[in-house]
Amino acid sequence: MLRAIQVGAPPSWEDAPAEFQADLAALDRLDDTALWHIARRRQTAADMVRYQELPERNANDTLSDTERAELTQLRTAADRFMLRKVQAAALLRWRGHHLPSADKL
Repeated sequence: MLRAIQVGAPPSWEDAPAEFQADLAALDRLDDTALWHIARRRQTAADMVRYQELPERNANDTLSDTERAELTQLRTAADRFMLRKVQAAALLRWRGHHLPSADKL
């Protein structure tokens, strides 16, 4: 997907993991305003606190089964979040919009 942004090629969601493909394909139908909203969205500090805490505890092998499941869920959510941002940015570029550098999205 990053390649699609760089070269301006039409984005392909088919290369994404199967569990995310339907979600990414749905972005094709959104208008530019909705895509800009997704592309510019940032995760909140609250989202990140738990996501940083659990892997540290996992490295020490001190997670409960419930926390392991939560970590898996958080990783999936983080992957979905980033894939949606990249896909939205790729679609915007493909539609002719100028995109700021990745750190400003």
